[in-house]
Amino acid sequence: MGKKTLYFDSFCGMESYAMVEDGKITEFNYESKNRVNIIGNIYKGKVTDVLNGMQAAFVNCGLERNCYLSVEDLFPDKGKYDGGDVDIPAELHLKAGDEILVQVVKAPVGKKGAKVTTALSFVGKYTIYMPCTPFIGVSRKIHDPELRKNLLFTASRMCKGSEGMIVRTAAPYANRKQAETEINYYRRMYRAIADKFKKLPVGSILYTDYPLFMRVLRDTLLSDVEKVCVGNSFVYEKIREIVKVTGARVRAVELHDNGTDMFYDLGLTEQILEMASPKVALDNGGYLVIEKTEALTVIDVNTGKFTGDDSLEHTVYYTNILAAREIARQVKLRNIGGIVVVDFIDMEDEKHRAAIVEELERALENDKTKCNVLPMSKFGLVEFTRKRTGPSVVSQLTKPCRYCGGAGAAFVPEFILLKMRAHLLDTLSKGNRVVTIDMNAAIAERLFSWKELTDEVAKLYPNARVYVIPHRTYHDDHIIIRAELSNSFPLPSDAIQLY
Repeated sequence: MGKKTLYFDSFCGMESYAMVEDGKITEFNYESKNRVNIIGNIYKGKVTDVLNGMQAAFVNCGLERNCYLSVEDLFPDKGKYDGGDVDIPAELHLKAGDEILVQVVKAPVGKKGAKVTTALSFVGKYTIYMPCTPFIGVSRKIHDPELRKNLLFTASRMCKGSEGMIVRTAAPYANRKQAETEINYYRRMYRAIADKFKKLPVGSILYTDYPLFMRVLRDTLLSDVEKVCVGNSFVYEKIREIVKVTGARVRAVELHDNGTDMFYDLGLTEQILEMASPKVALDNGGYLVIEKTEALTVIDVNTGKFTGDDSLEHTVYYTNILAAREIARQVKLRNIGGIVVVDFIDMEDEKHRAAIVEELERALENDKTKCNVLPMSKFGLVEFTRKRTGPSVVSQLTKPCRYCGGAGAAFVPEFILLKMRAHLLDTLSKGNRVVTIDMNAAIAERLFSWKELTDEVAKLYPNARVYVIPHRTYHDDHIIIRAELSNSFPLPSDAIQLY
């Protein structure tokens, strides 16, 4: 795997992040004030209903929908970690009206509320601290048997009472003092949370995870990161400080501050837009079609324009190999969770069929999220599961299209305005002084209400004048930007000044 370049930006009340390897985005995420990642948040909840037959309960945490608590979520995910045994409760021992401390482990999806656990955990750089779960484990990515044994012993000596700890992949890079400092920090935090629990009302948020850029750096700085590019000066200074304190071997931390959108200016926006498309091109002219259903995700592999220079079997085999690698990238990039069914192109050679499954498994090994691949069926189908870790990227960027009765998908207004912002900044950076934006009337209303966006553009280009021309017949995503260098540009009568 090649060196990684990380991209961070913060603008208009939003944070965005991308990881690029060999010129391709392999991870992407963005968070806004209205769509904050709640995974890891700790709430004071109240049990509203207990489902004894399912050993589950619904908990009011002050969110839009009640959260779901299952007995299955009361112990660590041992698929990722090896270690000692832990007693798995057979029952929840809860009743309606109980006030409990819960942590979100899965974000809401569709009409389903968030999944929560009472087994709290705090993710640090070197360890995962579990104040109420007496389990000592070590990441399976640490392969050396003697090192694993030593780390488990050290972790057991550091825990007290009913505490538990999981040793993360970065732990071998730390000494015991650094690990103890991290654990003591989370011990104090847990005591503060327990104190707040006694005083605050049901639905109160008692703990939230770090900002997006800090969570990413916590998990990636020791993983061959070559360069970090930042589009916001505040975040840039924070990242420089983190890199200096941790001693991470990053060749450069660069600030992108030329008055344009960083992702657009560096040519990454096109790849971000492609994440919302069901069709994904392969390097040889073949392509994938990715379709999400209520129960699972289906991926179809096609040869497309690729005809090959050899036999049909080798043409198909080569396309399937490329598809397996791209599928692993796409499920990680789009954060696709649950059951995935891949319809590879039919092959006669059993060795080729087995090799495709092995290639898919090998490509999925780079995914931090747990995946489980089954053998290929006689129909050429491969099923695999990927643990759900929040909403997919597509669900964040798009919504059902109102023009086709929900049969298709359209970008959400927020993302449409971010695309418009990128083009507008690019236009203004070329010296244009008067800009008009023809756009859908409803999207224009959202633009005028998004004060952080208009204030940012005005601050960067205070001498320019930007006007919006609303159209009720325009498609939501249809935007036309016109510009002039001169202030004498004639304006239509329905133009509204943005700033």
